[in-house]
Amino acid sequence: MTKPRSGPGFFWTAPRGELDPKQMASMAAVLSLFTSAILLGLPGVLTSAFARASSSEEKVWDRGRIDVLPPELRAALTRMCGPDLTAQQYFAGYFGNSKFLVLNFGRIRCGDRTAICTEGLCLHQVYRKVGDRYSFLRSYYGPHDD
Repeated sequence: MTKPRSGPGFFWTAPRGELDPKQMASMAAVLSLFTSAILLGLPGVLTSAFARASSSEEKVWDRGRIDVLPPELRAALTRMCGPDLTAQQYFAGYFGNSKFLVLNFGRIRCGDRTAICTEGLCLHQVYRKVGDRYSFLRSYYGPHDD
């Protein structure tokens, strides 16, 4: 029997016909393991990737982004836009260790869009946390997609 070598291709170093049964069995086990991993694992990875892609498509406009806001902000948004609110991701951004909250109205579905967006610029509102509530600080018009 030849002495096993190391380096690239070390599994296949013995000349043809010189592998003992133990080596053949271990190589068959490794090959079987790789084959099983590919056949069983790959569809699971692809399925979860497609599921994530389709779930993000379905949640482009989501009421849940409004529901997680503090109650005083939800009430203000309902007064401005009506009860059927949905928002895109990044509609609300917290800054300064959650001391400030900025709402980008370019990322909300509002009943009267002309009241919040004009000529590519949309209303942004900044709120400051005082105690356990957020109070209005200022508003400005900025790009709808920032």
